[in-house]
Amino acid sequence: MNPKNARARRLYSDILTCFSRKQHRDSFQVFLDLLLDGSGRPLPTRATVKSPSAISRFLNHTIWDLRTLCRFMRQAALQLFNDTWKHAPHQRPRVEFLVDLTSLEKAGKFPGLSDWMHVLNAVNGVHLVVLYICCGDLKLPWAFQIWRGKGTSSPAALALKLLRTVPPVMLQGSAAPVCMQTGASKVRSSLRPSWKEK
Repeated sequence: MNPKNARARRLYSDILTCFSRKQHRDSFQVFLDLLLDGSGRPLPTRATVKSPSAISRFLNHTIWDLRTLCRFMRQAALQLFNDTWKHAPHQRPRVEFLVDLTSLEKAGKFPGLSDWMHVLNAVNGVHLVVLYICCGDLKLPWAFQIWRGKGTSSPAALALKLLRTVPPVMLQGSAAPVCMQTGASKVRSSLRPSWKEK
């Protein structure tokens, strides 16, 4: 059995325990299946168990504890990181921190997203600054911030804020490089070495 598949199946099952109500758990399971089906088009209209309107209501109107889900994912990522290091005590893989500026383009009116909808690099939509922790063949999403437009914290400042959430255990050994994905190159000069100073 491929250990990656076993690990993914275990995480898939554990994530669902974050939802105490069966209705919410079932809706989120359908949403996960859409993300994992490999089509690259996780649209509610492709669901077969739940109606598109039911999934839309769950994502846009139903109140559920997102913070609990985020904390669970961080704990799972940290455990996976520690396991990877324990299995290679004499030749530990290189640790890198990857900051990615991702723009989710939106067309039309979205009243519920009015505070998040802005134009950046000629793209109108929601703009996320995402921090990944890379170790060997692992690429773990760790934290994200939403850029809220001109006059607020810049993408570079948000990246620094994300980097300061990295646990000390991940900073052991030689200085870990910070890498930038396409679209985030303009914030590179602001990141080193200031993120470790505070």
